[in-house]
Amino acid sequence: MGATRIIVSSLVSAIAIAVCASSTDARAERTQADGGTAGLPACISVSTQARYVPYGYNHIVLLKNGCSKAATCSVATDVNPQATTVEVAAASSVEVLTFTASPAQTFVAHVTCKLH
Repeated sequence: MGATRIIVSSLVSAIAIAVCASSTDARAERTQADGGTAGLPACISVSTQARYVPYGYNHIVLLKNGCSKAATCSVATDVNPQATTVEVAAASSVEVLTFTASPAQTFVAHVTCKLH
């Protein structure tokens, strides 16, 4: 009976961990609709992720350039308003780390891009 109780307890713990992990991932991904899109060409998409690390969340802005030209993008967030400039080659993607170990899981990206 003791071994059965340990197996059931382990199974319940594993399910609880899986449910928590999947709900965190689902909440972590957001689209550019949360932030401003005024300076964003239609062929560039922006999404955000809050990746859990010890002591907080890393805030990451993902830029996907579906254009036939390269782009220069300025990336800032409501948590880190200091803009970072990145080059995104044509038909490629770039991840921009905007904040490390933030206590906040949610943030809003503010991105502008210009094609060259």
